[in-house]
Amino acid sequence: MAYKTIKIRQNKSLARVAFNRPHVRNALSEEMIAEVTRIFQDLSTDESTRVIVLEGNGKAFSAGADLEYMKRSGVLDLDKNTKQGKKLAAMYQSIESCSKPVIVKAHGYAIGGGFGFLTLGDIAIAEENTKFSLSEVKLGINPAVIGPFCVKKIGLSQFKALGISGEMIGTERALRIGLIHEIASRGDLEVSVMKKVNQLLSAGPKAIKAFKAFCQNMDEEKSAALIAKLRAGSEGQEGLAAFLEKRKPNWVETID
Repeated sequence: MAYKTIKIRQNKSLARVAFNRPHVRNALSEEMIAEVTRIFQDLSTDESTRVIVLEGNGKAFSAGADLEYMKRSGVLDLDKNTKQGKKLAAMYQSIESCSKPVIVKAHGYAIGGGFGFLTLGDIAIAEENTKFSLSEVKLGINPAVIGPFCVKKIGLSQFKALGISGEMIGTERALRIGLIHEIASRGDLEVSVMKKVNQLLSAGPKAIKAFKAFCQNMDEEKSAALIAKLRAGSEGQEGLAAFLEKRKPNWVETID
């Protein structure tokens, strides 16, 4: 399928989803929201894909929502305006609920809605000079849609401190509050990302899928049944046998 606002690249079992509106720092338009939602829904059920990298073309990862789009939405009646907000929430949900591991690769700026994407990645890596901000209050609005995702990732205290001030922070603070997991030096971002990709490809894909689902709803009563099911499954048996036989499991893949 052809996309206008994002670019998709497939390399073996790695899918790369790149925001492709560099002239506006990859700001989110209505069309882009729809396309991002669709591709993550598709990749979640695509058996040929095992890992997804979410990145941005140009000088910034994402500057959040396109202000022209926001202004147009603001003049709609309440019902239509609310529907726009639900579409935005559905996009974020499609990433958070994706069955495949998602690595977010950030550089330049991750502002507003762009900040929100960092809260959705299973692994978030940022280049050392990246700047982050929940800047909505400076525009007379607030980060309501991404709020629940932010609170789960960085906690209510940090979300309030950043959301109420709109201040810009750097990678060291982003790492400290848990927004990102790793900082890469300038020029080494891709190397760091691919290292994580290959690390994920050394793990059982069914095990990762089950673990992501478990993290969405940690039911203690079901946890024993889950591990029993995985141990008895073909992937679990292969992984245990490979370890005992001192060989690599049959799912291991490396991408150069």
